[in-house]
Amino acid sequence: MRRVPEEPLVRKIEKKLTDGAENGILPIINSPIENRYSGVGVPSDIYNHGKPLNNRQQALLDKLPEYNSRAIVGKDDVSMNDLSALTAKEGVEFAMFTCGSKRLVVRGNNEHVNINSMRAMVLKMQGYKWSGHTHPGNSKIVLRSSDGDVMVLKAFNQNVSVIYNSVGEYQTFTKDT
Repeated sequence: MRRVPEEPLVRKIEKKLTDGAENGILPIINSPIENRYSGVGVPSDIYNHGKPLNNRQQALLDKLPEYNSRAIVGKDDVSMNDLSALTAKEGVEFAMFTCGSKRLVVRGNNEHVNINSMRAMVLKMQGYKWSGHTHPGNSKIVLRSSDGDVMVLKAFNQNVSVIYNSVGEYQTFTKDT
């Protein structure tokens, strides 16, 4: 149970707060209360407010400087939300494939990632599964799968994958879509 401060203690605290106040108005405090939430690394804040990537996301982007760049990283070093953040920052697609404890990330352009059904079959033979990919933009429309997306999914012989947009929203799609 919380103890309520006694009346003399309350008056003492009030006196300290109002000391130096003119006409009962407290002076302006020069160290305002700030929100701990910074928006750094958050796809919607990157896209809508120009916030920066977080350090981990920036390190990944540094490994993917141009179209068709590829990077293999640990499974815990990247998520689909990170790829959404990269898409928010760069305005291009990214795709991710997982094999055991490693992930392959491929940078695309504003229309596609350079993975066709033949390349997908090679990745499948190497043990990869298609984790998902991104489409630039903030609308629900960009979450729709293309014919190429469905062809790649079929090449992996997977039933489902996911598309993220630039603000972190996502939609799953199937090979029957």
